[in-house]
Amino acid sequence: MINTQMLINESLVDKVIRLDKEINAKKKELDEAKAEIQTKGLAEMENKNIQFYQIFANSGGSCELTYKQKLEVENISLLDEIFGEIIETKIEKKVKVKYEVESKFKSALIALYTGDYKKHDIDELLSNLGLDEKQRKLALKKLKGEYVADLKLLNELGAVDNDGLEEELDIIRENKNYENILRYIDIDKIDSELLDKLKRAIYVEDTLSLGLTYEK
Repeated sequence: MINTQMLINESLVDKVIRLDKEINAKKKELDEAKAEIQTKGLAEMENKNIQFYQIFANSGGSCELTYKQKLEVENISLLDEIFGEIIETKIEKKVKVKYEVESKFKSALIALYTGDYKKHDIDELLSNLGLDEKQRKLALKKLKGEYVADLKLLNELGAVDNDGLEEELDIIRENKNYENILRYIDIDKIDSELLDKLKRAIYVEDTLSLGLTYEK
C-alpha cells in the first residue's frame, strides 16, 4: 500500500487551503464590487431612461450593464384574439406547458408590453450625426436596434455626437422595435383595451445583467 502521507506533504495542503481562502475572499470582493456597480449603474440608467450602460476602465476594458427581459405566456387564448393565426407559427407549446416564443416575435411582444417603440426618421437622425448619403444608406441596412452593435457601426462610420450617442441609440432601438411590431400587427389597432388584454396574456420580468470586456 502506498503511503499517501508521503506523496502529499503538508506544505502542498497549506498551499491549497491558502489559495482556496484567497479565491473565496476575492470572489466576495468581486461580488461586492459588481453589486456596487449595478446599484449605481441602475440609478444612472433609470435617470437617463436607457437600457444599456457602458462604463470604461482606466485599463482599457469596460463594464456593460444591460436590462434583460424575460417573457412568460400566461393566456394563449388572449394572444390568439390579438394576433390571430400567426400565433400557430410563432409560439411553440412545450410538453411542460411552457411556450417557446420565436425571437423576433418575442422582441415585438416585449416592446408592445413595455411601450418601448416609436416611429422616428432615422435617416434624418443619421444626417444630423454627420453621415453622408452613402454612409446613411449603409447604416440603415445594418442598424439592429442593439446598443453595442449599433454603437460600433456608428463609430466606424464616423458619427459625431457629444453625449456618446446614448440618446440616438435609444431612438434607433425604439424605431427598430416599431418596425418589428409592424411585422405582426397593425399599429393603428393598438389601443388601451388591446394593451390591457396583452398584459393579461403575458408577463415580462426585467433583470439587470453585468458584462465585462477586457484583454485576457
